[in-house]
Amino acid sequence: MKKILVPTDFSPIAANAYKYAQQLAEQQGGTLEVMHAYHPSFDYANPYLDMPAAEFDSIKRELLDNFIGEHTQQAGAIATLPKTQLCIGFASEEIVRRSKEVDLIVMGTTGEGNLLEQTFGSVSTYVAQYAHCPVLFVPGNCENRPFEEVVFASNYQAADEALLSGLIDMIDSPSANIHFVHVDNSTNTPYHVEEVLYEQAARRDMPGLGFNSVEIECPNVQEGIVKYADDIKADLIVMGTVHRSFLERLFHKSVTREVVFHTTVPLLVMHYDD
Repeated sequence: MKKILVPTDFSPIAANAYKYAQQLAEQQGGTLEVMHAYHPSFDYANPYLDMPAAEFDSIKRELLDNFIGEHTQQAGAIATLPKTQLCIGFASEEIVRRSKEVDLIVMGTTGEGNLLEQTFGSVSTYVAQYAHCPVLFVPGNCENRPFEEVVFASNYQAADEALLSGLIDMIDSPSANIHFVHVDNSTNTPYHVEEVLYEQAARRDMPGLGFNSVEIECPNVQEGIVKYADDIKADLIVMGTVHRSFLERLFHKSVTREVVFHTTVPLLVMHYDD
């Protein structure tokens, strides 16, 4: 992951995602760019809609500079400052547009700008579905740690091997264990895990990685995945899919979606059709 984009709304959640991204970039030798997108007519921080555009842009630039100055970590005795960008437009659309130019997006799962949205707001949902690169969502209380135990939530598409190749490049750990998880929600059976056989073509090229495949029976897809991740103390949950309709169902608003949003495990969304 050479180019990492970190969208921010200057909230504590965004600051934690930026901190996480800095550590990830250092581990993988990548570069960072922090962006803030705003639309003056719809910006919660702009109570004066008649403010001159140049003055409002200056305020946003100051906020961005202060955010970088406050939350950039020291690399040795020197703080490595990232590139920064201000974009005028709706955040979801601007992030997706920029996703064509980077290798990974790292963003928090909530923000001060989405007070009426519970954790996974409309911006996050839109970016998860339409970004042209992988998106890593970092919960606000999450700390960076090696990806040793990885839950790969598969809908059993033929694209799994291609998605795995990109995932393994990001994991960058020869001792990692990848857990292939399929959730069967066709019955009302309580949460239950059963190991099943799975042929991994990738094993030929990555003999050191651990592979485990499980079949979960649970009425709710989100709850089953998160419960399993909690059971094995996972470091990362990965949603790999060919069809965006799978993500639409996954992120559909419901009472049980709150289970996903209370997890402390980062969520990586990958698309084969990108």
